[in-house]
Amino acid sequence: MPRALFLAIFILWVSNAESQTVFHSLSEVWSAAIKNNPNQHIYRLRTSQLTYEYRAAQSYLYPQISGAFSGTDNLKLNVTPVPGELIGQPGKTLYLTFGKHYVYNGGVIATENLFDWQYVFHSNIARENITLNNLQQEAYQQSLKASAAQYYFSSLVAAASLRIADFDLRVADSILSAIGSRYAQGLVDIAAVHSAEINVNNVKQNIIQSSQLYTLSIQNLKILTGLTARETLSLDERLDIDTLSADTSSALFPGPDKSLSVYAANVRLAELEAKSEKAAAYPTLSISGFAGSQQFRDNFGLGFNNGDWNNYRYIQLNLGVPLFTGFYNRNKYRSAETLARINAEQYRTAVEQGKINDSLLVTTYDNYRLLAAASARNLVLYRENVELSRQKFAEGMISVDSFQETFEEYLRAENAHLNNLSSLFSAMSSIISRNSN
Repeated sequence: MPRALFLAIFILWVSNAESQTVFHSLSEVWSAAIKNNPNQHIYRLRTSQLTYEYRAAQSYLYPQISGAFSGTDNLKLNVTPVPGELIGQPGKTLYLTFGKHYVYNGGVIATENLFDWQYVFHSNIARENITLNNLQQEAYQQSLKASAAQYYFSSLVAAASLRIADFDLRVADSILSAIGSRYAQGLVDIAAVHSAEINVNNVKQNIIQSSQLYTLSIQNLKILTGLTARETLSLDERLDIDTLSADTSSALFPGPDKSLSVYAANVRLAELEAKSEKAAAYPTLSISGFAGSQQFRDNFGLGFNNGDWNNYRYIQLNLGVPLFTGFYNRNKYRSAETLARINAEQYRTAVEQGKINDSLLVTTYDNYRLLAAASARNLVLYRENVELSRQKFAEGMISVDSFQETFEEYLRAENAHLNNLSSLFSAMSSIISRNSN
């Protein structure tokens, strides 16, 4: 029994150990997201599907061969006028019937397209769809990296906020205790006690909000990296919010926006669609052949003796020239041509808007980099002021109002710095997601 219990505990420990995922850096998060994200798997499946469609579109290069069997019941045979001279009755025209009531054909039919530009363009469209899907996947990876970076940095900021919140709560509790003691001695009024208690509650609210932000960020990272609900995720990296890390100490510039490649691919695809519609007015040329046997009978039935079947072969050249389709082909071509112009205009607009957005993104990042550096320094100074005020308050050098005001200014500086960091990392996430590293 103890041995079985030990084995069960060991299996449970192994199971829990396998469900732990620890990321040590943002690059590890990106690698896991690109590899395991559910949408990435869908894109890979979509590539396989489009590859099969492309291969199917290329089937026009090969002959189409099929087995065929048909049976015809000539309910009433055609009448053919025949000159009487042919059968010894000059001066007369005889109306005779030829053929059998039942005709059976069996054999192999082969067809080869010699000239049909629509099949060529359909193949090119299928190939361009593969390219478009790959570009869409790359654009999604860029967006995926940006989202993962934002949640990653949000987790680090929230975790850092929770760490300094312990200090804030200890200070707020000590202020409340000191003021409560002085209130009991009649040295301060109840308003001072209320202000101190409000500060404690504000710190607790910040703790709850930071904890919620951390949980939300971690859960979203689990979704992006393809983890299950039973698996746990933790981050090994820590963020010192008092100073900026090396990653945020210098200017950054975004690389090429991969979403623009999707616009360009849509333009190429629309142009191929227009060419395909235009090709509907081109002549088509094909060759077909039949190799088999025929059987003619006066009565219903089918015989399988050697003399029942007659060899039958033919080769047929088919030329098709569209003359009038009720303006269908022309309108379809004009519609596809208009769509190509629409996609081209959307691409041009996206390029111009992208230049504006990139300039704004770089400016935003640079501004918040400077703001975060300044607010980090302010946070350190306000924290030192809180400690100095605490000492002065303990020695009776300042009033309780001055002590509380210093602490409240510190809390405001802390919130301002956390907001600056969040904005800084949001802009930085969008930039670094477009860089190759």
